[in-house]
Amino acid sequence: MISPKKSKLKITVARHSGFCFGVKRAYDLALTNSKNGKKSYVLGRLVHNNEVVKKLKERGIEEVKKLNQIKSGSIIFTAHGEGPEIYELAKRAGLNVIDATCPKVIKVQRLAKNHIEKGDNVIIFGDKEHKEVKSIFAWTDKKAKIVRNLAELKKFKLDKSKRYILLSQTTQNVEEFQKIIKYLKNELKNFKHFNTICPSTSDRQEEIRKLAKDNGVIIVIGGKDSANSKRLYDISKSINSRSHFVENASQLKKNWFNDIEKVGIAAGASTPEWAIKAVVKKISARR
Repeated sequence: MISPKKSKLKITVARHSGFCFGVKRAYDLALTNSKNGKKSYVLGRLVHNNEVVKKLKERGIEEVKKLNQIKSGSIIFTAHGEGPEIYELAKRAGLNVIDATCPKVIKVQRLAKNHIEKGDNVIIFGDKEHKEVKSIFAWTDKKAKIVRNLAELKKFKLDKSKRYILLSQTTQNVEEFQKIIKYLKNELKNFKHFNTICPSTSDRQEEIRKLAKDNGVIIVIGGKDSANSKRLYDISKSINSRSHFVENASQLKKNWFNDIEKVGIAAGASTPEWAIKAVVKKISARR
């Protein structure tokens, strides 16, 4: 028999949860190619989520770290993008390229390339070690500056006689980006920025802030290497101390939901729908 306390639990799943457009496109491209019976490889991880990677492996899609690990077949470039030299290497190797780069990432790459060629100073707001940022940096002939936050930017010596262009990793923190824009506007006369943060990212961050305020407990679902999922968790944790990050339903703990009536659930852009449903089911059952 379900106790009255358990029956009161209200679960709200963020409207902007799970696969974003770019991830779904990459996943669908990979699966479509595998259905054609062609041997496929992914250069790196298609997306930063173990549940998805496992599914792809079951379909016979293998990961490789370098192009020289394969001699023939199709190579899938991930949603995060690649630099120009990788395209050239793939062409020389005679590989069939399936370019799953997110269109929004391509836009940032092209902006970065065009402004570097014009002689502008390009600043990329992002995580240096993130694959997307590395790909954007490569398109600037490795001439751009990369900053993680405003504090890091303030350490740079800016040449006020030159033109600066600010771009962002598509999954970065919207509020931090606004702080950087404000700072550069005050410091430079010749400055322009492009809001290259994906609208999906902005929507998710806005929604997690509201969920964190309105619910007793927040569960953020995402891969341990997913930057955008971790960012959702960090935002939520800064508002609601009872925020928890999980990769799947097996990591949930019953005591998280003691004396709680409302639970908010959010998921990163690379989190599959089946993982979200499993978490909701387990919380509903409280077991």
